[in-house]
Amino acid sequence: MKYVDRDLSWLSFNGRILQEIGSKDVPLMERLKFVAIYSSNLEEFYKVRVASHRFAQKYKGDKRNKYGYRPSYILQQINSIVSEQQSCLGRLFFDEIVAGLAHEGILFLCGDINKNDQELIGKYYDAHFKDEFKLIEITNETTLDLNNQSIYQLVVDGGKQYLLEMDYERWGRFITLEQTEQHIKIVQADDIFRYNIHKILGHDTEVYAFKISRDAELYIDEEQDENIVKKIKKSLKKRDTGLPCRLLFNENIPFKHINTLRKKLDLDMSSLIAGGTYHNYYDFFGFPVFEDKPHLYYKTDAKLPCKRLDNSTDWYQTVADKDVFLSYPYQSFDYVTDFLKLAAEDEAVEEISTTLYRVSKGSEVGLALERAAQSGKNVFVLSEVLARFDEESNIYWGERLEQAGAVVKYGIDKLKVHAKVFLIKRRENGVLKSYAYLGTGNLNEKTARIYADHGILTCDDRYTNDLDEVFKFLKDEQYEPHFKHLLVAPFVLRKKLTKAIHRSITKAKAGKEQLLHIKLNSLEDPEMIDLIREAADAGVKFQMVVRGISCFCPLSKAQRENVKIVSVIDKYLEHTRIYHLSEKETYLASADWMTRNLSSRIEIAFPIWDADVQNMLLQQISYQSNDRLKGRVITPEGDNAFVEGSNKLTSQEYMFELVTNL
Repeated sequence: MKYVDRDLSWLSFNGRILQEIGSKDVPLMERLKFVAIYSSNLEEFYKVRVASHRFAQKYKGDKRNKYGYRPSYILQQINSIVSEQQSCLGRLFFDEIVAGLAHEGILFLCGDINKNDQELIGKYYDAHFKDEFKLIEITNETTLDLNNQSIYQLVVDGGKQYLLEMDYERWGRFITLEQTEQHIKIVQADDIFRYNIHKILGHDTEVYAFKISRDAELYIDEEQDENIVKKIKKSLKKRDTGLPCRLLFNENIPFKHINTLRKKLDLDMSSLIAGGTYHNYYDFFGFPVFEDKPHLYYKTDAKLPCKRLDNSTDWYQTVADKDVFLSYPYQSFDYVTDFLKLAAEDEAVEEISTTLYRVSKGSEVGLALERAAQSGKNVFVLSEVLARFDEESNIYWGERLEQAGAVVKYGIDKLKVHAKVFLIKRRENGVLKSYAYLGTGNLNEKTARIYADHGILTCDDRYTNDLDEVFKFLKDEQYEPHFKHLLVAPFVLRKKLTKAIHRSITKAKAGKEQLLHIKLNSLEDPEMIDLIREAADAGVKFQMVVRGISCFCPLSKAQRENVKIVSVIDKYLEHTRIYHLSEKETYLASADWMTRNLSSRIEIAFPIWDADVQNMLLQQISYQSNDRLKGRVITPEGDNAFVEGSNKLTSQEYMFELVTNL
């Protein structure tokens, strides 16, 4: 095949998360957090990607996708890979993490629990859970209307079957049974039920956990004569009742029982995924925190200062003097939100325009925009209401900002707005002067604590004039924008990237050494992959850092030798996109090289002209490409072999030095 399928490549990425779970160099509680990340990733993968394959297989026929694979084949491969990964996860969890916690005096009681601890569980049940567990008998006539992602216990007592939904919100999942100076004993609500079911039914009762995952796609009725917000709200209500796409069950359950569930849920055999006794490992995000054991966690990094802003008494003048480069989470995102707050309360500011893609419920950005609108400023907000799993939050802030007096637009017809920018217009000496922010990550102060991104505050009219064109289009889709410096998708981004790579091909054929440095979250677009192949065959070298999906498959010796792709998985989520296309052409961007980003989204790549920042970005890619501690070489085989090298620090640790020296 010419390409690696995107979903099989993504499973390889989640396999790299598994490697962090198994790494003894990662603090123990952080390994547990990676368990939660792995599980959360996989849950979304089933709700979105696997569901889409099942939908295509059922309603569109078993047709090949753009990579040349049929849904039936992909689903078969997914089943096989996930089953193997789940076995590995279970082994790491019980043999290393649970055992490691016990060594620290944190006794997480799970699996086979001894009689003394069973007695403790029994006493806790009698004191706190008696009469809490309500069983529903399953008969031939029973229709199963199961909640998405909820854990259920199937209880078998002789010839009868019962169902119990685990209500973690009400009971909690992780419950402290006992705490002394020497140890703390923690148990899951599942086991409180499991070890006391005999008090409800009998001693020969069997208990098996299972859950379903449902299709999370929003199927919006385009024929309805309603605005997009109403359509989204209606669709969101259906998300929890979407078609089941996976039935995850305790591997010890007799087949006859799981087959009964499968039939009642109208699932085929490929939907069955065997797991362990416990599910929803992403709940470990809520595992108790042990502040008296700091060695079990990553060291808390002090935020690096932005000296130019910290030493400034006039941020506008500082930004006007020279662009301010920022890097998160090495520096605080507060610099961005504080600049917006400053503009919101500044009487000289007349207009603020921004895009919002993923917004937290308590968003500082949202609050600043609200204050600006309430004070009478012209505030325009493009709220992308189709940002998956953030639809409710974006609608919430959109409606709240509308009430404050802002003009809010919910997306663009047939285009998602993924750019991360704002534009401020301030009257100075009778003239409107523009200030802007352009970034690679969302305007979200919470994710900025764990996502590694870059951004700039600027007054340079080469940025602001083009950004003004972007917002004119966002406000009026009939407007034809023109750009001189920003590479904006879907208008010019793909075309400019193609032209730049063709330029390198011409130079390489003329005998000039060509090395392109590219950093992305995903490399998926077949056209860009074909272009990389053409360039590599001509002698152009690519040093690429791709965190997640990579569909690149070398088809020649030159392609294997000239294209190096590395993925870095570490403490922070690598999220920055960097395109270094020539000695004088470096861009930061919101766009990955995926078909959707280049052809069906509003994305912005913005040039970096400052030589020091350019050099820092190149060093970042170089450090990551040679990171033997956290870097994995990406190949079509997906074996995730670590990079060969001699570095003693991780590339993220080196980043502190790079950002400090700017």
